[in-house]
Amino acid sequence: MRYLKSIITTSILLGTLSPLAAFADIKTDIAAEQPMKVIFDNALTNNTGLDDIFNQIAAAQKALTPDATTYATCNKLDANTTIVSYAFAAAPDLAQDIANAARACGATEEELLNSALASNIDPTTIGEATAAGGPAAAPGVGVATPSFGTAGGTGGGGVASAG
Repeated sequence: MRYLKSIITTSILLGTLSPLAAFADIKTDIAAEQPMKVIFDNALTNNTGLDDIFNQIAAAQKALTPDATTYATCNKLDANTTIVSYAFAAAPDLAQDIANAARACGATEEELLNSALASNIDPTTIGEATAAGGPAAAPGVGVATPSFGTAGGTGGGGVASAG
């Protein structure tokens, strides 16, 4: 009987000594300024899905979503397209920052494009600059276009008639 009382007493004491462990959540971890590793570890221990982790992080402090993307992609918690899609869905207005965070951990442009399209994000908001549309030429430089009514073009037609 004494043994049973000891077990019950120990159980009660252990339960009251760590109330935060039993009730820790992402919002609490963020408020306590826990590192991203702790936030993810606690959430995954509580069987929180990756999509829900991103949603809760964005709800608690949206600006941390790119940091969460970095952590998840660098630690290969899932496929890059999946992680980035979850991040885009949670904080679409941070799409460029999320894409840059994923790029820093090896996400390809194709993965980012696929994630953007799957999340209804305009791909032009996350893309890197392209070579198209370089700087404008200075006046008088480049190919001059013929004026109307001249034979300067290659379309034939001859000289315009005087009228």
